[in-house]
Amino acid sequence: METVSQLSRRKACDLCFVKKIKCDMIKPQCSNCKQYSTECKTTAVRRRIGRPKATRQDTSASAEADSPDELEPAVSKVDSQQAAKIQGLESRLARIEEQLQQVLSVASAALASANRIPEPRSSRVLTLGTSSGEESDFDNCIRVCNSLPFPGSSADTSSGPSLSSTATSSPSEVIIRTASPNLPPLEEILPIINTYFSQINNAIPLFSQSEFMRMLHEWYTYPARRTNAVWAAVNIVLALGSWIPTTPIQDMDFAEAETAFKGYMNNAQTVLAELVTREQDLLGLQTLLGLVILYQTLANPKQGAVLIGAAVRLVHRLQMQSKNNIVVLYPAEQGLHRCRLFWIAYMLDKEISLRHHTPSIQLDADIDQDLPPSNPTDGVGDIYTADGLVRLNYFRLRVRLAHIHGRTYDMLYSTRSSKISMAERQARVIRLAYLLENWRSSIPAEMLPDAIMSRLGRTERILMSTLYGSFVACMVMVHGIWSQQAAWMKIVSDRSLAAIQESRTDERKSCVNQQPPLPSAWKRCVQISREYSQTLMQLPESDVNLWANVAALLSSLVIILTNMYQFPGHEDLEEDRQITRWLMQILDKVKDLCVLFPLNRMHIVVTDLNRRAEAAIATAQMKRQALQERLLLMSGQGIWSQEMTQPENAMDENQGQSMFWDTEPVDLGVTEMANILGPQTVVDWLDGQYPQGLDTGEVVS
Repeated sequence: METVSQLSRRKACDLCFVKKIKCDMIKPQCSNCKQYSTECKTTAVRRRIGRPKATRQDTSASAEADSPDELEPAVSKVDSQQAAKIQGLESRLARIEEQLQQVLSVASAALASANRIPEPRSSRVLTLGTSSGEESDFDNCIRVCNSLPFPGSSADTSSGPSLSSTATSSPSEVIIRTASPNLPPLEEILPIINTYFSQINNAIPLFSQSEFMRMLHEWYTYPARRTNAVWAAVNIVLALGSWIPTTPIQDMDFAEAETAFKGYMNNAQTVLAELVTREQDLLGLQTLLGLVILYQTLANPKQGAVLIGAAVRLVHRLQMQSKNNIVVLYPAEQGLHRCRLFWIAYMLDKEISLRHHTPSIQLDADIDQDLPPSNPTDGVGDIYTADGLVRLNYFRLRVRLAHIHGRTYDMLYSTRSSKISMAERQARVIRLAYLLENWRSSIPAEMLPDAIMSRLGRTERILMSTLYGSFVACMVMVHGIWSQQAAWMKIVSDRSLAAIQESRTDERKSCVNQQPPLPSAWKRCVQISREYSQTLMQLPESDVNLWANVAALLSSLVIILTNMYQFPGHEDLEEDRQITRWLMQILDKVKDLCVLFPLNRMHIVVTDLNRRAEAAIATAQMKRQALQERLLLMSGQGIWSQEMTQPENAMDENQGQSMFWDTEPVDLGVTEMANILGPQTVVDWLDGQYPQGLDTGEVVS
């Protein structure tokens, strides 16, 4: 019988082996087992005995034993298995080819239907044009296939792939779902591009025409070099070129006007994430600024207020606010274009700051750039009268006005300005009003509002009327027309006051604390509001940049109606009534479309104000007619009728004074009448004859 030592070399007991401690092998019980009170035993372990290796003689003997007859059945069995496997693979490959052909045919039909999307009535096709370049139809089909469910898969719930997501898409969506960005044919978009560079870009130099045309040529000549940034920049130029209608239309159709460039804007915005970080060239900045310009002409300009922040930050990353960096790093022509792009960003930043009552991003103290020259050598920014005799640099003029916009917000509407005294605030108002008047005095007389229609061309009329609207909006904000203490706030009903409070967002509550206008300032606001409204009335409605100047339109309407209420007999009354009727018609059309200003609530206010102004006019006319009849009856002479039809020469309209039949003493010139009236004025005497409710200061609601 084999002993433990013969079966295994292990001499430690089971406990010491498991716990991996040294065993002293004391019999009958080791010290470790005694400590753990465990039976001390050693289990015998047998080693595995491997198979003996076959010898060379055995191998040769077995090989001789196998005969060829015994190998034939095994070989035939393997051949049959291989043939069955190959046949299965071939059938599977045939099924895959059939399914692939089915998907390709469906995708080709979907792509063809997308290319057959009907175009708009005008020549300005929005998005999808013919595909040109190195890519084949098969490549385009494969891209569409990637978005379709594969036949036979779990996503396939019908007999074929669904085409609803592709066939019903808008043109802009189709471009996004097909892979590479495409543009319409060159001959189709070239007229729009020429319109932009001949009308818009010269006034606001966003692009260099030579660089842009070279880039456009490379797009159509070398398809392999196409990039999303170039595609977005071309779409922005197409949108800006479609901004001004080719022919004036009297009827205002906002949906059609926006459709002309909304598709191009949507295309450019699909690659917005790439543009905001593009620093290797100027395409990202130019596209962002173009989008901001376009958003200022839409009913909802709030996205433009967000994009201008990204644009100004990109300007800072490109170090365009410093003249020294540009002079050192770039040639003269490129440096000049970068300076102009900086001033475009500055201009939009300051205009949006005052319009939205938000702080601007670019600080004036952090600018090391010269203003655009008033007489540039290349003529960029210049506009001329129709006869070509009078010139004005529109670009410099707009940058100067934007600077005043920025100062207006900083000095009157910023959080810091809310802590200044009333005396300091009034001093700032006087200073800003002086800056605005000085800016206006730099405009030639041939380009002022009263000469716009007769001396300027169509595009120049649109540009100057829009610029003058910005001037009016800034002027009325400087003088506190929307102040809670303004005179017109005391005229309207409680319902109108509630509507005004509801229309004031958090960002516009700073208007409440402004001081109301002084009498001289009120007269000036009435005058410029009348001039601006008269200019807009002569333009076709489609040519009016309404959304960019909706604040000026609304302010002008409120000012003129209030002036009609306070002075119902002034010389320009009939003209003002025509203006207010036209402005009310415009407001009726757009009251439910605007997002920045709650026009539907302000429509309640101006309707109430218009009703009270008309009532005051009717009351004044009734008093005038009654006075005429009474004097004619008492005198029996026709001279009174002639005298009462003309206002006195000493009357100056809108001076904070009433008409002569309200407060001024009247020298009747007849001894008998003077004896009858005594020291009373005509109105004092007339008020004694009629009910007090007819007084011009009280309007029966």
